[in-house]
Amino acid sequence: MIVFFSAIAIVAFQYSRSPSLPLHRLVAVFLALLVAIPARAVAEDRRSFGINEPLPGEDPTCNEANRAAENTYNSSRYSTRIYLGDGQMSLFLERRFIGATLYQREEGSVWLPLIRSLTTTITEVGPVLTDCRLISHEIYPGTNMKTFSARWHRGRYQASTKIWLSATDRLVMKTERLFDPGAKPFPTQTVIEFFDTDRDKVALPDEFAVGEFSLQ
Repeated sequence: MIVFFSAIAIVAFQYSRSPSLPLHRLVAVFLALLVAIPARAVAEDRRSFGINEPLPGEDPTCNEANRAAENTYNSSRYSTRIYLGDGQMSLFLERRFIGATLYQREEGSVWLPLIRSLTTTITEVGPVLTDCRLISHEIYPGTNMKTFSARWHRGRYQASTKIWLSATDRLVMKTERLFDPGAKPFPTQTVIEFFDTDRDKVALPDEFAVGEFSLQ
């Protein structure tokens, strides 16, 4: 109930400052706040704290990659940009993870707030990563990196993958997946994902940062 009236108060304040705002914009802000306000209390909660240990069933060759995946995917603030990579690379999807909320938009579309779930290294079909192998050390970009090759499995999708990890803070910086022929979750077989783990650079989308009541 407190959350509900807080959202109303914020929307009313925003309208008093900008009475020409379209009704659909106010409705979008209101709905977003109902999702985002509960996330504020956990916005700085590092969600991977306390779970950064191997789960039963993990492939032991992938321990380093799995720990980096947990550190990254379950941290409270980071963003990714997903590119389609068959032929010319093109931006497909952008995601910003802030607290308990995922803000997501396809290229040319609008931002949508979604409720985040915990990402684990094991799913109902088994380990996400198998057959990991260190293939190189490199500098990218200005950071000591380790590159691993592996097999990736999630649901009915499988892919050969490369994973670029920061050697200093154990975070994922980039992945490239080449999906097997047949079912694939994206329009192309090859998908490249870039990660930004600098928390200061990951901001709420403009339409969800409501004036002085920004929930960053």
